[in-house]
Amino acid sequence: MLKSTQKKLKQLTSHAARVFAVIWVIYGVYLLLWAAPQYESQSQLIIKKSDGGSSFDPTSLVMASVSDAPLSTDSVLVEAFIKSQDMYDYLVENYALNKNYQSDRADFFSRLSSSASKEAKFQYFLDHIEVEVDSSSAVITLRTRGFTSEFANTLNKAIIEHAEDFINNINNDLAKSKLGFAKGEHELVEQKLSKAKRDLLAFQAKYNVLDPTAEGAASQQIAFSMEATLAQKQAELRAMSSTMSDLAPEIRNIRRQITALQEAVSKQKNELNSGAVSSKDNISMTEVMAQYSDLQIQLQLAIQAYSSSLITLENTRVEAYEKVQHLVTIEKPTQPDSHQYPEIIYNMTLFGVILFMLYGIGRIVIATIKEL
Repeated sequence: MLKSTQKKLKQLTSHAARVFAVIWVIYGVYLLLWAAPQYESQSQLIIKKSDGGSSFDPTSLVMASVSDAPLSTDSVLVEAFIKSQDMYDYLVENYALNKNYQSDRADFFSRLSSSASKEAKFQYFLDHIEVEVDSSSAVITLRTRGFTSEFANTLNKAIIEHAEDFINNINNDLAKSKLGFAKGEHELVEQKLSKAKRDLLAFQAKYNVLDPTAEGAASQQIAFSMEATLAQKQAELRAMSSTMSDLAPEIRNIRRQITALQEAVSKQKNELNSGAVSSKDNISMTEVMAQYSDLQIQLQLAIQAYSSSLITLENTRVEAYEKVQHLVTIEKPTQPDSHQYPEIIYNMTLFGVILFMLYGIGRIVIATIKEL
């Protein structure tokens, strides 16, 4: 019984070796005669950021260039987008992706099944593209495979084009958001400046004054001048009184002048302090000057706020430009003359190693059974 079992195990080992050899030969025949050739198109990309200077420095705008700093995070973002469902849907809708993968040029085993689920089709797409990001340089290497050289090249170009649109849309959305907020704030400041101007013009028209402060200063200057003249006349009166009679014509004349000057000074002061500028509002010149000063201060503050807001708006515009990113093509998508897949020697060698390992494992199992 034992000898019979050992004989059967020996025959099984011999048959297994032949079966593995036949399988390896069949696989080789498939690769050589039946497997559909697959072409690979390669391109290299990198994300660059514009480095524009401040708009208030013309030389920095002239020297605007592309920054060389790696943007690995953004490169990974592009990699994720290329491998996304959105990219797959875009290629299916605009470039008949699935129809090309179901082409008659493909063999039965490598062709995309028409009955495959959407998830399986998406996975098939991922299996036929390769995206690598260099961690040190942030260079993105894109490889696409197709059953024709033209489709592999077209697919690579289409992916780059849609990735560029993706980057541009992100930049535009961020720039529009920042600029929109800055413009909104600037418009509010501009409205306040316009209101301050209107209020000042309305005040001037209401009281029929151009500059109450200047007019008030002129009135005060007149009052001061008349007071000085009055003081001079009073001094002359005292000097003349010591040598002349009170009934002298000169004394009487200078007294009339002093009385007229006193009345004029009093009238001038009353106009400044209590005389009404407008009979309707019964407002004095002093109050007009105070209100006019407040309006002028509000106008100056509005002008300063407007200038500051204008600078902020310009800086925001420049900052938005500086942060604009571009997807730069370092190597254009290649159009191969010969197919890269299947790799016959590599695949046959790998498959042979796997079969040999299975055969070795089987021999070890059989040898262990014999020892029992």
